[in-house]
Amino acid sequence: MKTSRRLPWMLFLSGTLIYVMGLWRVCPLLSGKGYFLGVLMTGMFVTYAYQHAKNCHQNDECFSLVCQMVALITTGLLLVGIWNAPLSPFEKGLYPAAFVMGLVGQVLLLHPQKNTQSDNP
Repeated sequence: MKTSRRLPWMLFLSGTLIYVMGLWRVCPLLSGKGYFLGVLMTGMFVTYAYQHAKNCHQNDECFSLVCQMVALITTGLLLVGIWNAPLSPFEKGLYPAAFVMGLVGQVLLLHPQKNTQSDNP
């Protein structure tokens, strides 16, 4: 089923592109651009590490807690950065939503697909 594989890619690409391109345009300083790119990369890395360990049946309680802690810190850094950036109220809602949309797309991409095509000829 091709639609089930296109949706995670569309979520991942559109979320990350809206986030990166929008904040790149808005942030006047290179340090602000690097800050938001670092937040995105940290969020992507922690979701990838957690999903990979979960798919390989290698995550334990300590690893899960560390991943949750890093995810909460990353979310806090994103919200503090968005709060202090010179953005309109619409953009202050758009960029966190794009961040979450990109992470959800990545989680769906890494989720193991079950082969449910029983009507193959």
